[in-house]
Amino acid sequence: MDTSFLPGTVRANMCRVLLIFITFTVMHRANCQSLGKCPKKETMKTFDPKLFEGQWYEVEKTFYMMEMTASCTAFNFTLSPDGMSFKVQIGTKNRITGNPNIFSGVATLVSKNKSVLNYRAESRLPGLFSRMLPTTGLYHIIYSDYNNYTILWSCTSFGLFHTDIIWVLGRERDLTATSRAELYGLLYELNINPDRLILTKHEKCDDFF
Repeated sequence: MDTSFLPGTVRANMCRVLLIFITFTVMHRANCQSLGKCPKKETMKTFDPKLFEGQWYEVEKTFYMMEMTASCTAFNFTLSPDGMSFKVQIGTKNRITGNPNIFSGVATLVSKNKSVLNYRAESRLPGLFSRMLPTTGLYHIIYSDYNNYTILWSCTSFGLFHTDIIWVLGRERDLTATSRAELYGLLYELNINPDRLILTKHEKCDDFF
């Protein structure tokens, strides 16, 4: 982008904003670094988006910078008429101020019956910047029983290392003891250490949708 026609102070401010934006994105992506490229994770062999749609709650997750002050996190997935994308609403409550926030975006299925979603947050930023937003990217639905819990995984490679994030979503704000034991057993089978997970705080939560 040619900014030579702009006054020097305006160009300097634009550069500062861009630097902050890039720094924030890199810090976000570096939540949990491991050597090597992203490992290959098997996704569901058959995925039914109609059964998946509806409301889910974040039950547990690995460290995620974007949610350091978030609580009561909930998702609502609305399937498009062609069955190939979801309108996604994400609701959170700030633990410090108590204020609710709702974010929106579109998650498109990479291919029919394959449980990989390409999510793009709604933004007024230009196309290049909107694709760099922290939440934008591929999300793999490793497993879902549609009625109790879902395992969601995302990973980004940075040359010699990669960073990944895991979410456990539930149809309720917490899992039963039976479902959690089943979930942890499945995570071990998938070579995912459940000790990395942190319980999401759900205190004095209201409905977002």
